[in-house]
Amino acid sequence: MSFKIIGLYTVLHFLVDFACAVLLYFHAYPFLQTPMDIFYAFLLYNFFAFAIQLPIGILADTINKNVLFVLTGCLLVIVAYLCASLGIMACVVAGLGNACFHVGAGIDVLNLSNKKAAPSGIFVSSGALGIFLGAQPFMNTPIMPAIFMILLSFGGYLSYRLYQTYHDKLSNITLKYTLSPLQIFMIGCLCVTVLLRSYTGFVLAFEWKSPFIIGLVFTVGIVLGKALGGILGDKFGFKTIAIASLTLSAVCFFGAFQNNVWGILFGTIGVLLFNMTMPITLTALVNFMPAQKGMAFGLLTFMLFLGAIPVLYNIKFPYFNPVGLSALVALSGIILYGGLLNQKR
Repeated sequence: MSFKIIGLYTVLHFLVDFACAVLLYFHAYPFLQTPMDIFYAFLLYNFFAFAIQLPIGILADTINKNVLFVLTGCLLVIVAYLCASLGIMACVVAGLGNACFHVGAGIDVLNLSNKKAAPSGIFVSSGALGIFLGAQPFMNTPIMPAIFMILLSFGGYLSYRLYQTYHDKLSNITLKYTLSPLQIFMIGCLCVTVLLRSYTGFVLAFEWKSPFIIGLVFTVGIVLGKALGGILGDKFGFKTIAIASLTLSAVCFFGAFQNNVWGILFGTIGVLLFNMTMPITLTALVNFMPAQKGMAFGLLTFMLFLGAIPVLYNIKFPYFNPVGLSALVALSGIILYGGLLNQKR
């Protein structure tokens, strides 16, 4: 049962992010008349796709019918294609659909995870590949909207069928608990870690990433890192894998600035190791807030949005050099350790 739901949501995650990227880069883009239109389209899309997950997550924790958010998300992405000519508004609708899907599917995956990081790591891993492929020029074909509409409709139907069969297993936990000052401190550390991870991820503008094949390999490194991070974190311990992966990542990034095969190798391994902490951070936060998984999920995506703001405003990155990048990764490791102090794994 868990395999079916996690597998379906992982594929749907790929499709939703893929569809949103194609819409932004190609189908709504022609209707953005000025550079300011383009700026606001991407800003508002990211705001609604990431920051808005926090209030949606709080609402989902209360309603306790996560499949409704999954279906709403798929429907809104389809609607965004139908109103692509509205430009910025279509991007807003797509972002809102993306947020609804992520919250609904994310909570269900967390409900099935039994405090383990592997399921959430697998679920979140597929999104990066969808975004990468959706930004490629060869995806700009008239048939793509119809393909996405069919696949998202079918995916929504399968989600509803699985919910009807396993809804008791997908119910949100309801319990009372209080957070100690130490736990609040650790939650703060986890949030700051995600903010730094988001900012650092956007810093990674290596020159050698430009060719499609190399960019694809780099993106696969991100996908594998998120999936492996959860699996290895469950097996060897959250603190062990988090600190080891970020330490090795900092070392690899130091050698990633060479514009040759060694730079590509170090950069790809570095980004794989860097992304291994993502499911660990999410699971650790949810362990503090077991009855508010949607809020926890949304809190971290809100941090992702804050970390992306420098990119959206085209602010120059002063840390994109071997020393600065490695230092950022090392700093995130130190702060993350503070957020994992009392984790048993």
